[in-house]
Parts: sequence; C-alpha cells; structure tokens
Amino acid sequence: TNTQTQTISRLKENVLPLIIDGVTSMISRGWHVDVYLICGFPTLEPSRESMLRSALPPGVGLELWLDATPYYYVKKFNQDLKHPGEQRIEPAPHGLSRQHRFVVRDKLMEYDFFTAFEDDMRITADHVVNFLEMSAEIDRLRKEAERAPDGKVHVEDAVPDRRTSRGKSMDKANVGNDLIQDPMTAEELRRLWPGFLRAEVVDTRNGEPHPLLEGVSPQLDNHAWMRHVPHSTEYESQFGTLDPNVCCG
Repeated sequence: TNTQTQTISRLKENVLPLIIDGVTSMISRGWHVDVYLICGFPTLEPSRESMLRSALPPGVGLELWLDATPYYYVKKFNQDLKHPGEQRIEPAPHGLSRQHRFVVRDKLMEYDFFTAFEDDMRITADHVVNFLEMSAEIDRLRKEAERAPDGKVHVEDAVPDRRTSRGKSMDKANVGNDLIQDPMTAEELRRLWPGFLRAEVVDTRNGEPHPLLEGVSPQLDNHAWMRHVPHSTEYESQFGTLDPNVCCG
C-alpha cells in the first residue's frame, strides 16, 4: 500500500542514514555500540529487518521492540475519564517516546552510556563526548562552590548585564527563568544536567521547496507565534543575554 511505501522510504532514506552516521562516528572511537529500535508498528517484514542489519557496521548489535506503543485510560482535560464507567484502554502514541526507559532499566548494567532519541535526530560521538565533558565540568564547579567562601561559583569574564528588571518565577521557584550568568550554589549544580538545543534542518524534498518555504507568504516567516518569537537577536545584542520570554517562558 501507499503507507507501506512511505514507511520503507522513510526507513531507508531518513532513519537508516542517521543511525549509520551516528554509529559509525562512535565505533571510530573504539566504542562498542548496539542499536535498539523501539517501534510503534506491530510487525516488520523480514526483508526490512535484513536491510537494517546489513547496513549497520560489523559488530554492531540490533534489537527490535515492535508494537511498543503503550496503552492508557483516555482522560479529559480535567483528568476525568473520557469514558466513565468503562474499563477501556486505548493506544497512547504520545507515550512511545518514553518507552526507552524500559530498555535502559533492562540493560542498565550492560552499558556505560545510553542515548535515546527520535528517529529523525542526528546523534554522533561528538554529542556523547560533549555530554561527558560538560558533566565533568559541572561536577568540578560543584566542588569549587563547596570550597568557596560564599558557597557559589561565578561566571568568569561575564558579559555586562544591562537589564533593569528581572523575570519573575513562573513555577513557584525562588528565582525567575532568566538566570543566564548568575552565580550558582553547589546544591543548584547537583541538580544541573547538560542539555542540547535541537536544530531543525529545513531541506528540499525531491528537488521541491520545503512546504514551510512555499508560496508568496511562506509559513516559516509567518508562523502563529511570530509576534511572540521574533527572528531578530536585538534583545541578545542589547542586553548581552538570551531573552527568557522566548527561550524559557
């Protein structure tokens, strides 16, 4: 069917190249890598599984978890059951992105590091190394804060903060969401994890313009949140920091 054609095309042209690129970068560092595909569809044709296995570099393991979509009791916005009085569960496609937790739980003692990502994201060895290096740096700063007289670490060579007002907390925290170059305590650093900003690639599709770039008034330049998320970086240039109302609101 057309759906099957699109699925195999996506698997071959989008998903597989990203996996191979990431895995190749990791094994080039001498790492042992295994791939676990967590799939929402119930079956995978043998020819497609064979294509996956043959495309992976030698020594890279592959495990498939098919039909991994969890189930849930459908609830309304107020958390009341949508079908009161019925013991009825439905597939929860939105929960598929959390199923990697079970793989991590089962394989926790077999690996040193796990990466979990969507099938259209490019994750390479450089991302893993960056995460490890940032984790070590955060731990170093935590120890430095514990030894500091004021119990804090301060940003070195910080850009002058020219803001005349600060953001208010939106989640009952003691501070607002605009903490960019503020000093941090050891306790705050214990709760800190490295993170990544996801960048979307707006590419062409079979030589045709991307749907977001089509027309006289492209959707990318006239999106629903254009007034709230401007394209310019005037705020950053003026105040020397990210606009918390855009990045962290």
